[in-house]
Amino acid sequence: MNSTDRPNIALLFPPLHLEAARMLSRAFLDDPLINAIIGDVSDRTELAARMARLFGVILADQCHSGQPVLGVMHEGRIAAAAIIEQVNRPLSAAANMVHGLAQLPELLRACGYRGLLRAISTLDTLVRNRPVQTHIYLNVLGVEPDLQGRHFGVGLLDYLRDQTAMRPDLAGVYLETAKEANVAYYSHVGYEVIGEIRPLGVRVWRMLQPRTG
Repeated sequence: MNSTDRPNIALLFPPLHLEAARMLSRAFLDDPLINAIIGDVSDRTELAARMARLFGVILADQCHSGQPVLGVMHEGRIAAAAIIEQVNRPLSAAANMVHGLAQLPELLRACGYRGLLRAISTLDTLVRNRPVQTHIYLNVLGVEPDLQGRHFGVGLLDYLRDQTAMRPDLAGVYLETAKEANVAYYSHVGYEVIGEIRPLGVRVWRMLQPRTG
């Protein structure tokens, strides 16, 4: 994709978070790890509703912590969104849960009690395996399913790469993915597999795009 073809990146402020949560639920409907957290829900409409609640919790915590949510707008709606944070030193899972206690009722509605325990276990595994160097953590990247293939996701990834290139204190951009097809997608734009973990028995690839420049 040429630089002139890059989509414009926008900050998604809180009034857009509900729409972003619903879009992300559609983008992640078949994600193995999020499905493992929520549990066995056969009705896809109910599954999407629960995922939207879960992403709503993540976005609320993002707002509370002052971390940005990036997006691409297309014809008046959110086409893609990225939930990111700068990580200097990863918090423990317990610290993350205390930080998000205000969202506990909504998290229970999304996952149930057992799902909450699975979420805590997953978060603990993810946090313990993050790079120790200061980095940008790409927590979530999703594209509206019917708008995929238009380089909206790549546009967000290019934006993050350019941001880290200006920051010599950052090691790069780090992410996890539970979909094997995404490994090739991220590798194509410079991410490297640096390991694998298995939260809840789900195979998850750890990937880093080292800072350039």
